[in-house]
Amino acid sequence: MRRQFKPEHTKPRDFDLFWQETLSKLEKVDPDPIIAGVEHSPNHPELVLEYVEFVSLDDVRITGLLTHWKDDLPRPLVVYSHGYGSQCMPQWSWVSSGLNCFGVDIRGFGRSHDALREYSHWGWVLTGIQAPETSVIRGAVCDYIQGARVAEQLLPNPTTHHTYQGVSFAGALALKSASVLGSPDLLAVGVPTFGWTEGRYIFVKSGSGAQINHYLANHPERLDDVMLVMRYFDPVNFADGVHCPALIGLGLKDDVVPAKTVYAIANHLVGKKEIMEFPVSHTDLPEERLWDRFEQYWLTLTIEGISEGFGSKPLHFD
Repeated sequence: MRRQFKPEHTKPRDFDLFWQETLSKLEKVDPDPIIAGVEHSPNHPELVLEYVEFVSLDDVRITGLLTHWKDDLPRPLVVYSHGYGSQCMPQWSWVSSGLNCFGVDIRGFGRSHDALREYSHWGWVLTGIQAPETSVIRGAVCDYIQGARVAEQLLPNPTTHHTYQGVSFAGALALKSASVLGSPDLLAVGVPTFGWTEGRYIFVKSGSGAQINHYLANHPERLDDVMLVMRYFDPVNFADGVHCPALIGLGLKDDVVPAKTVYAIANHLVGKKEIMEFPVSHTDLPEERLWDRFEQYWLTLTIEGISEGFGSKPLHFD
């Protein structure tokens, strides 16, 4: 039943206008990228990692990791981010397979921790929850989008095609960025969070959803206001704006991003899609290693391109 689950979208009346105005505001921000540090791969002399600082929405400086080849050959570009409360890691193995990549540390996390000027003691996700214009999630989406632009600006070689990638928190940002900025050539997201605002808090037991539950347990009078703000950032409400091929991964057992919330998103996507089901996600169980297949598949799609048959087998079991 959950595989067919497709709740009605809950877009606020000014949803599209809100994001048009947000993107317009971001476009006026000069990213002013600065290379703050450089590392070289001990195993691949042709690869380099550059730590890039750039300006995003609200004139805050964000740090990204640009890992790339030092040649002038056209290559795919992968834009990625990190999990909730984490930071990006250099992805040497991805790049060594023939692509370039740019990882964005979102404001308030990792190397961009100081970019969040005020941090809610209820949790990152509650920062600025009073209105969509002040929500930290708005800034997070802009950080991902601005990172994609900066990578394109700095790379020494031309980009053949683009993949927006992310898992969990980063998966939601990748999907929303793909919808707002315009679809990349491939969207590859595992267990994207924040999906199905009205229902996810019933099932979620940890992570950002649990932080929201804790906040609302202490402020029940804020329920309607919080739900309204979160609708501006619900991936379900962005999904019909994603027209590119999409690879979606989910875990059948997941207390952070329940499978039903992922299907709520996936079933609103309008382009070709394939869904990979795994036994678990967000656990410490040995079955987590099966997710290596997800990574291998999207890397293959990125490097070799999307085949005409993509989407003909919409559901994969592992």
